Amino acid sequence: MEKFTLKTPQTADKLAAPILMEFKEKYGITPNFYAALGIDGASLSGYLDFEKAIEDFGSLTERHRELISLSVANYNRCHYCVSGHTFSARKIGLSSQECADAQRAIAKDAGDQAILSLSRTILEKQGHLSQEDVDAALFHGLTESQILQVCAWTALNTFSNWVNNITQPKIDFPKVDFA
Repeated sequence: MEKFTLKTPQTADKLAAPILMEFKEKYGITPNFYAALGIDGASLSGYLDFEKAIEDFGSLTERHRELISLSVANYNRCHYCVSGHTFSARKIGLSSQECADAQRAIAKDAGDQAILSLSRTILEKQGHLSQEDVDAALFHGLTESQILQVCAWTALNTFSNWVNNITQPKIDFPKVDFA
């Protein structure tokens, strides 16, 4: 497959350029995923707005979001995201084993497991949850709102996985194998 041309603040469209510049100023680099998503400013802007809304107004913790991200990345075979989310998850205190387990949708904590199981079921059933699936999530303590947030975070990560699988950006984190 021919590689896509990743964007820089200088080569991106007028919507993506300031966003990529902000990443460069904040981190010293523009992570390759964002440079790939910056190929289309509307996609980059929409992705970041969706992500921010869930992070700022949702009830899923950063830990929950990283667990879901690892599980979804492994399911979608996104090497970039498995590596990036392992890096992020380790920074917030997850162990290497917890990260590897999350890739397989496994967690020791019952609440974490309920979230991972729901996310994996959403992926496997392409969102066509049965009443039993919903009842199981509710039984394990998730609210209706949290069920939708798990769905949203699963979808957001699926989108980022697909972008990476299509554009194949160089992994700019320590590489992690699929579990």
